Amino acid sequence: IYAPADGEVVEANQAVADDPALVNSDPMGAGWFFKIKLSDTGTISALMDEAAYKSFVEGLG
Repeated sequence: IYAPADGEVVEANQAVADDPALVNSDPMGAGWFFKIKLSDTGTISALMDEAAYKSFVEGLG
């Protein structure tokens, strides 16, 4: 899994390990991969929010 920020994985979602389909069926709920303690919280400010990403993806087609 590639991540846009560096950090330490502090929790993994066993439910996704048991049922990988959760990633697609409930990505904003039970389908999370892991929780990360960020090395540098400043890297997050450079990322797109959900609305910006949706607009970006729509512009690809």
